[in-house]
Amino acid sequence: MTEVQKSQSEYTKTRDIGVFISKDPSTKFITDTTPKLSLECTVTDYSMTSPEGEEIDVSTLSSRTKETISGLPAEPTVSMNVNFVIANDGQKALRESYESGNNYAFKIQHEDGSSVDWIARVTNFEFKGEKNGILTGSFAFKVKGSFVFNEPTPAN
Repeated sequence: MTEVQKSQSEYTKTRDIGVFISKDPSTKFITDTTPKLSLECTVTDYSMTSPEGEEIDVSTLSSRTKETISGLPAEPTVSMNVNFVIANDGQKALRESYESGNNYAFKIQHEDGSSVDWIARVTNFEFKGEKNGILTGSFAFKVKGSFVFNEPTPAN
């Protein structure tokens, strides 16, 4: 008889997360002492993408098939959908990044202590009035460098 192995899906909870932006333009990640603004109550969902970089053809006359190596990776992107709040300080900083082209530090802090850090500038944003009377919107970012994934905090 074959032994059946029970397995459970692993996941990171998205409930009770914090989404933060540095208060001022920055090229350094958010730390405990960094002045920051919260976006967690306005963000409805987000997407982070690390696109494929350029492929470099290294085929030679003796190659049997095309041979390639990876070139520089493309700039990662982030998009965020929000309940748009004109007076929210975090969203003001996002709009300032768009106007100035300045980079800001960002952090998504999960309940288990894991986090994702990145430096980015806002490349576009939109907002629209919905039929339910809620102003919604989105922001798109170009990441400088790459995402930094931090492990969960060990339980004591």
